[in-house]
Formats: sequence, C-alpha cells, structure tokens
Amino acid sequence: MIDRRPAWLTVSMYAAALLLALLAVGPCVWLLAVALSSTEVPLSRLPGPDELTLDNFRGVWSEAGMGKALLNSVIVTVAQALLNVLLAALAAYPLARMRFRGRSLIFVLILSTMMIPEQVIVVPLFRTIVGLGLYDTLIAVVLPFSVTAFGIFLCRQAFLAIPLSLEEAARIDGAGSLRIWWHVMLPLARPALATLAVFSVIGAWSALLWPLIVLQEQDKFTLPVAVNQLLSVFATNVRYAYAGSVLAVIPVLAFYLLAQRWLIRGLMSGAVKG
Repeated sequence: MIDRRPAWLTVSMYAAALLLALLAVGPCVWLLAVALSSTEVPLSRLPGPDELTLDNFRGVWSEAGMGKALLNSVIVTVAQALLNVLLAALAAYPLARMRFRGRSLIFVLILSTMMIPEQVIVVPLFRTIVGLGLYDTLIAVVLPFSVTAFGIFLCRQAFLAIPLSLEEAARIDGAGSLRIWWHVMLPLARPALATLAVFSVIGAWSALLWPLIVLQEQDKFTLPVAVNQLLSVFATNVRYAYAGSVLAVIPVLAFYLLAQRWLIRGLMSGAVKG
C-alpha cells in the first residue's frame, strides 16, 4: 500500500519522535556525564573525552558506604519479590478457582486498595511496625509490601486463563488443591509470575519513602536512602551524588534487560484469544 502522507507530515512526525527521545534520554546522559566528570569541569557543560574520570565512583563507594547499601537493597528486593509472587499466587488461586460466598466482594475490596495512596497509610503502618518491635530493621521494609493488590489481580487473571480441564484431570489423579496450585497452576502461569517478579524487583529496588521513614542507622540503609543522604552529606560535591545514582540504576537496568522477554510475554499473554 502506497503511503500518501505529505512530506511535511512525515518530517514533523520524525522531529516529534526525536524530541521525545531526547527528553527521555537527555537526563540520563547528563546524569552519567556529570558522574564521570572531574572536579575541574563546571556543571554547566558536558565533559570532554579527556575530562572523564572514575574517581567519583571510587570516592562514593569508599566514603559513603555504598557497598553495604547495595547488599541491603539486594536482600530487601529479593525477599520482597519472592514474597510478593508467592503470596499473590496463593491468594489468587482461591479467588480464581474456588467457589465460596463473598468471593467477588473480597476481590473488589482487594482491588479497591489500589486506589489508596501510599502516603495515606504511612502513619498506621509506622505505628504497627513500632508496636511489633521491628523499627529500624530490614524486615520492616519488606513486610508491609510483601503482597500487593496488583499482584493478586495479575495472578488471578493468569489462573483464569488456564483451562479448567487440566485442573479436573489433576483432581482425578488424586491431587489436592495445594498440589494442583504448585504443579499445575504455577508452571502454566510462569509468564505472568515473571512479569509480577519484574515489577516487584523494580518497585522494591527504587522505593524511597517507606525505607526513609523506617530506617535509622546508616548500615541498614538501602540504596535509594543512601543516595538521598548523599545529597546532604556531599552537598558541595554533587558529582558523588550523581555517581551514587548511577550505581543505584545499573543493577535494576541490567535486571530489566535480562528479564524483558518474560515481561513482554507476560503482558501479551491473554491479549490474543485463541
């Protein structure tokens, strides 16, 4: 089919796309350039090839305790992602397959919690954590967000897409509900579970508000909290703060690039029926 669009419209579309790409990539390029620049380079311009250095990364790693913060973020992220996938799948299975009174109402109530901003529940969450004696611990960071309404919704929709005949065949073979959930439902819902894991990792890795509230000692800081502290501790050397931000972004960016095929497969599963 011949493209009958006028030339000016095509040029305008490409120009708009280029502008949007620059707006998206520009801040990332500036962040990396400042993090790699030496102290002699003013912040008002990008450094040249001979003005690049890794001293900012070495300095922020040794002086700001980024290594410990990195380890804490890995622990929190892995624990929260695993719990979110496991608990969401456990909660979604009865909502998708079991028949009981009030099932639809419970599901609607769970979905309604997605409309509540995190800032609204910070105070009751904090009082609960203090009451449990978990203040200033990594458990306090993980526990309140170990399962989400979005995760339950995603797993429920994935379970509903699995043919009921497979579950009935497993029951004929003598399998119970828990065994069916583990050996039948979870393997068939792997794309959706992988998608939930990716979202959980990105959300846990970049979380700032709740860890900033509940963590007090520096050796328990996660990476976002440690980077936030850099803005005040190294206020005279913003290159350290920029270098810390780059160090915080690299792991989650690498994880996303490795897991993007699972993410795309999970998002597209169920989009086409047949």
